[in-house]
Amino acid sequence: MTTISKQEAGNWVLLDCLAQKQVLLTKIELLERKYTTDFETFEQTIEQAATEDFAAWDDYIEWKAYTTFLSELLLKIDDLTHGRFQVA
Repeated sequence: MTTISKQEAGNWVLLDCLAQKQVLLTKIELLERKYTTDFETFEQTIEQAATEDFAAWDDYIEWKAYTTFLSELLLKIDDLTHGRFQVA
């Protein structure tokens, strides 16, 4: 039987989270390039538009999800980095 320490388990989960972070950052960067703006500005623009652009709304929904997931992931990374987790 192999014994794994809490620190080793945390490091493995941290590596996975860092990989997920990179994927999200890449997707966000693609949308920032596509619309040449950041999410907050894009959100204001799309909500104030006189006519609906369904493709832009689809991108908005995805972009919002990516930013939400990234925020949650950054909190998880912070917890893992500072040892604020437990192994069940």
